[in-house]
Amino acid sequence: MRWAAPELKARFLRPGLAGEEIWCQLFSEPGAGSDTGAVRTRAMRDGDEWVINGQKVWTSSAHFGDFGILLARTDRDKPKQDGLTMFIVDLKAPGVEIRPIHQMSGDSEFNEVFFTDVRIPDQYRLGPEGGGWKVMLSTLMQERLSVGGNLPTDLHRQLIELARICVWDERPAIEDARVRARIADAYLDQQGVSLIISRGLTALSKGKTPGPEMSITKLVAAKAMQEISSFAMELAGPEGLLASEVLGGNWRYLQRLWLGSPGARIAGGTDEVLRNVIAERVLGLPGEIRTDRNVPFRELDRT
Repeated sequence: MRWAAPELKARFLRPGLAGEEIWCQLFSEPGAGSDTGAVRTRAMRDGDEWVINGQKVWTSSAHFGDFGILLARTDRDKPKQDGLTMFIVDLKAPGVEIRPIHQMSGDSEFNEVFFTDVRIPDQYRLGPEGGGWKVMLSTLMQERLSVGGNLPTDLHRQLIELARICVWDERPAIEDARVRARIADAYLDQQGVSLIISRGLTALSKGKTPGPEMSITKLVAAKAMQEISSFAMELAGPEGLLASEVLGGNWRYLQRLWLGSPGARIAGGTDEVLRNVIAERVLGLPGEIRTDRNVPFRELDRT
């Protein structure tokens, strides 16, 4: 909505917002995860088209997606953030290969995506040539708002119900002050995340873009999901390691959350990256020393 040319907005916005076409973000690579500026996937100009070669990894939903936004390197002689461009890519195009990654939860939410001489017309470019870094940052602010929203607002209620049926020292676990304190912590995390999300939604309603403060939402929500689901397993004791089919359906979601939550602290920006964003761009603290600033990417990448 922010970066596309008018004809692209006319083509893609309505079916995308209606869910008729599914999208994914093709950012991370084997050597460019937390350091997204190190992207090596190449986009070389060929007349009115770009030829794409490279690999992406940890791409959510690519295996049933229709289109993706692809961050690729278009200039190796500029500093790493300045030589990137964002494109729209048809995931059914010749040369695109998608390989789902099997997770310990039994799901395959993430994928490897390979590009071999994939051709993208220049009119499918998002933003200016060399402006991919800014397009990516605005996308991540939206993503972190969304990821924070994945923290259910009723998890503390689920913990209360579990604590009532789980027995500690021959008494309901809910009677233990330590259990009640953990449930209170879960409630406070949920409320804090909800308030920051409301701030982001208010910005959107005014036609603004959510800012770097959305990193707080993702940082707190991912940590809370892991701690809350881990505590739920602790409440159940050894039974918590049994399949949900044995324990009952009310355990299914919490077990899946427990298995998937470690990845949530990596996807969309690791905890360490988010703390840097909050420190530098929200609190205004001195920036971390970066030795690769203003260095041409060609000198950094010897592959």
